[in-house]
Amino acid sequence: MVRVFDLFCGAGGLSYGLFKAGFKIVGGLDKFDYAAYTFESEFKVRVIKEDAFRISPEELYYSAGSFDVLAGCPPCQGFSSIRVSRFGPEDIRNDLVLYYARVVEKAKPAAVFFENVPRVVKDARFAYLLKVLSENGYSYDYRILNAADYGVPQRRKRLVLIAVRGVRKVELPEPDHGAPDSPAVRKGVLPPWKTVRDAIGDLPPVEDGECHPSDSLHCAKKLNPHYKEIIRHVPKNGGSRDSVPEELLLPTHRKHADSFKDAFGRLWWDRPSVTITTKFYDPSNGRFVHPEQDRALTLREGARLQTFPDDYPFQGSFTRIARQIGEAFPPLLAEKIGRKLREYL
Repeated sequence: MVRVFDLFCGAGGLSYGLFKAGFKIVGGLDKFDYAAYTFESEFKVRVIKEDAFRISPEELYYSAGSFDVLAGCPPCQGFSSIRVSRFGPEDIRNDLVLYYARVVEKAKPAAVFFENVPRVVKDARFAYLLKVLSENGYSYDYRILNAADYGVPQRRKRLVLIAVRGVRKVELPEPDHGAPDSPAVRKGVLPPWKTVRDAIGDLPPVEDGECHPSDSLHCAKKLNPHYKEIIRHVPKNGGSRDSVPEELLLPTHRKHADSFKDAFGRLWWDRPSVTITTKFYDPSNGRFVHPEQDRALTLREGARLQTFPDDYPFQGSFTRIARQIGEAFPPLLAEKIGRKLREYL
């Protein structure tokens, strides 16, 4: 059995996909305690609950135990296109990419699975990771993948790298879904993208601020009356705040009419969702309004759009669970990459 250690593991979206692909999850590291509790609850393994800046790669290597694959995503907030102007490219969190590279250098696992936001591909720290891989005998492939191209009902672009030591060539899997208007889909070579309807269309309706009695995660955050009034003016199935009377708009949206255009927008039933973020429960943060119901997405809906199974044991409060869901790597995409990675091991 191929053993995986998940660095910056979060709630375990990446690890769950690798588990489904036949890997054995043996541990993880994360400083977010509730995400660590979720990970431990699902995989029945120990998570090192520590800030990576407080444990050296050498200490981690000895604490983690034996593993064959190093997987994970160094926290990417400093690389985010939204945050880069605020924090700048020298955000200290970006140095965790170097930390990841140093763990590879120390442990020399049989394989590496690295993922992050697309912006990382142009950063010198990612170039350093590639240098470490080359110098230690790894072949690698990396690309910016759209999760929708792999059956995830969500448009989510991520930089993904896989590397295997001692083989001549490795390749990431090719897409197995496509945009509805793409030549491959029109010719019947690929099925079309999965949609919001595919993911959440069977869930029972809930009211704003309500939890469904049969599902503790099918809960919608209670919105203030102003937000509810804005949502009532947004047309069903893909409508935007362009239809909202100007006097109802938030001051920042009136002042910056061309910025953050997705705020208070509804999802489309027959398209993938937008990228699920850590605040997908708040319609002022993006296109996170239900296609028909006058409310934001529930935790269950966010989890399904990320492809978590309904019995995944998320731990913590509403906002802590939302954070775990939004920060996760989609398990279905991880599973498909994992199946390809296994071919080289």
